[in-house]
Amino acid sequence: MSLNKGQIALLVAGAGVFAAVLLLERKPSSSADAAIAEVQAFESDTTLSPVDRAVALVNGPNPMEGVMMLRELAESDPPEVDAVVWLGIFSVQSGQIDKARERFTQVLGLEPGHFEATFQLALLDMEDQAYERAISGFEACMESDPTFHSGLFFVARCYDFMGQREAALSRYHAYLPFAPDTAVTASVEGFIQRLEAGESGSSD
Repeated sequence: MSLNKGQIALLVAGAGVFAAVLLLERKPSSSADAAIAEVQAFESDTTLSPVDRAVALVNGPNPMEGVMMLRELAESDPPEVDAVVWLGIFSVQSGQIDKARERFTQVLGLEPGHFEATFQLALLDMEDQAYERAISGFEACMESDPTFHSGLFFVARCYDFMGQREAALSRYHAYLPFAPDTAVTASVEGFIQRLEAGESGSSD
C-alpha cells in the first residue's frame, strides 16, 4: 500500500463537491470483504515494506499493532518518513489535529517540500480558516506536481471563502477542464455563476 499524493480524505465541512474532489485522491475498497482480502494479501506479501505492512494492520483486524509498528519506524534513527506521514494521517482520522500537525511538520523538517505533508497541512489550514496559509500549501503542491489539478479547486475555494471574487473565479475556470465528472463540473459552474452574480461564498 504505497503512499499516494493526497490519498486520504480529510473530513471537512462544506459543499459536497469539495468532498468529491478530495475523494479523488483516495482509492477505497468496494466492500468490507474486499478490504479484508486486501489486508490479508498485504500481510502475506513478504515484498512489502515495513510501513506498508503496518498500514495494512491498522486498516485490518490489528490496528494497534500497526500503530505501534508505525511509531517504532517513526522513532527510528533516522526516522522512516512515510511512517511519520501515516501517523499524521491516522491522527487526523481520530480527531487528534494538534498531533497531526506535529507529525506533518516533523516530516517537512526531515524532507522539506514533501508533497503529502504539505497537502495535509494545507487541508488542515483550510479547515481552520487559515486560508492564506492553505493557499500557499496548495500552490506549493501544484508547483512540485503540475498534474495536481485538484489544487486549483482548493485554492479557488479558499479565495471564495476569503471574498476574493476575481481570484476565486480565475481558479474555478482553470480547474473546470480537469473536473472528473459532470456532477463536479456542474457544482463548480454553480460556484462560478454565484460569484458572477455577486453572491458571497461564505454560506456554502
